[in-house]
Amino acid sequence: MGWYVVYWRELILMKKKMGKLGYVFSSVMFPVIYLFAFSWGLGTRVDISGGYIPFLAKGILGITVMLNSFQQTSLSTSVGRIYFKTLQTLILSPIPLIQVAGGLTLAGATRGLAMGGVVYGIAWLFFAVPPLSVAALGAMVLSAFFFAALGLVVGLWVSDPDELSLVNNFIMTPMIFFGGSFFPVEQLPVFIRDVVAVLPLSLVNGLLRQNVWDEIAILKVLLLSVFACVMLLLATNRLNAYNE
Repeated sequence: MGWYVVYWRELILMKKKMGKLGYVFSSVMFPVIYLFAFSWGLGTRVDISGGYIPFLAKGILGITVMLNSFQQTSLSTSVGRIYFKTLQTLILSPIPLIQVAGGLTLAGATRGLAMGGVVYGIAWLFFAVPPLSVAALGAMVLSAFFFAALGLVVGLWVSDPDELSLVNNFIMTPMIFFGGSFFPVEQLPVFIRDVVAVLPLSLVNGLLRQNVWDEIAILKVLLLSVFACVMLLLATNRLNAYNE
């Protein structure tokens, strides 16, 4: 039950932050701006099966879950490790490191899912987007877990929180614009499409728009599950090698 102690500790800290209006607003401002700008500017001009606005809303949902799961976890980990020394307390506790990593990852995933729910609720309220399928809900959970675990790995790796911007610029931003969030990846050149197809956000976006379970959906779920497990093991290994 050690992971639960870590998880609950992080939720208490998150609850205090979410009590501040600015925290929630800043967490969803970027995706909400994109949602309204693209919906009003291109919603009736882009011809996509099922409508562009539902397509866009699910892409924005994927972005929201990814960014909030990653950024909040990486920032809290790096700041807690470098400045407040709270991470050292968890490492020195009798809780197994795999459970420490799991608790921190689940807490980050919860933050990502909460903010994603807020953004999709806004999309439903203003644009009447349809509810998510079972495959889409599974994609949200796996995405939140993977990117939170990635945030933990990066937070344990950087020597200064300012270095997180490098990851955002060279990893997160390319995935946002090439991972099928705003337009189908099928429109990309073939040599780029084959690379983009296996990116985590591309897999998530595909599942978010999947209405039925088929072999392709199962394959994407398996790949995301493997990515998430590997990232959790990497985070545990980083905790085990921690020597600051």
